[in-house]
Amino acid sequence: MSFHEDPAAPGRGSRYPLRTITRQRHSREGLPALAGHGLPDETGEKLTAGSRKARALVKKQILVGVDGSAVGSAGADWAAERARDLGLQLNLVHAVPEPWAFPEKALHEDAIAQAEDLLKGEAARVGALIPSLDLVTTLSSGEPAETMRKLSADAEMVVVGTDRRPDNHGEGFGSVSFQVAIISHCAVAVVPASSTHESSGVVVGVDGSEDSCLAVVMAADEAQRMGQELVIVHALAGPAGREFDGRVLAASAEGLPGKYPGLVIRQILDLEHAPAAALLGASAHARLLVLGCKGRGGARVLVGSVAQHVLLNVQCPTLITRPASQA
Repeated sequence: MSFHEDPAAPGRGSRYPLRTITRQRHSREGLPALAGHGLPDETGEKLTAGSRKARALVKKQILVGVDGSAVGSAGADWAAERARDLGLQLNLVHAVPEPWAFPEKALHEDAIAQAEDLLKGEAARVGALIPSLDLVTTLSSGEPAETMRKLSADAEMVVVGTDRRPDNHGEGFGSVSFQVAIISHCAVAVVPASSTHESSGVVVGVDGSEDSCLAVVMAADEAQRMGQELVIVHALAGPAGREFDGRVLAASAEGLPGKYPGLVIRQILDLEHAPAAALLGASAHARLLVLGCKGRGGARVLVGSVAQHVLLNVQCPTLITRPASQA
């Protein structure tokens, strides 16, 4: 089941428990709380003091959807580097449609076998690239986006690959990466296919909202980790409010030099382009783009119009933050 294409089966959610397959050398201690027996907040299972303590001790994970495609592998590689740098566990996740989606039981069994081979092969490939990585895999029965939503409740980040582009009829809104970015409980990184052109800088969009403040902090963390400059972009087409827009941009960078010594910070005030267009332009050759999922849309929306447009026209690895209240 692809993590960057439309699901083959209609949406019904996952009814079956998640199975965890671990590679030799990699610990699965604590994993049942994440993937073996469902999630307490999804199933309504009553948590005891002991189980709360056990969940608190579980190592934070980066989840990455894999489907055997080149763009899926690009996402896995990106996630693996981040997991290595931050000392996090990497969980390779694949979803197989539920049994009812197959005309014959044998076809479902074949799909399970192929998925297990896929996870085994991808784990071996990623493990060979970064031997020290704490790596596990999860095989789920259900839809990819719903699988990620459930697992994301206890994750540090979800990573998915995408090569989708919206068309004139809006079918792009059905892409799995878009669904995952909207419904996950944690930050989501959408990674496009590897590019041959050189890239540099971490770009972050700001609009004065609390959402964008969180995005700036995460972008600064990522820029420092990656040894890149931080590019803060504020855009609003037209000259109206130029002074206010300048204050928004300046406020977004306040305090960063003291917190991130040595971090190079560049600010861009774009009064010629709408926010989404400005961010896509600024991130065309960036290492990473970071933005809040809602911006000024607030609680009324699942994802803001700017994030929506950017997600469907990804230029570089794009990280969508999640408000603490929603996470």
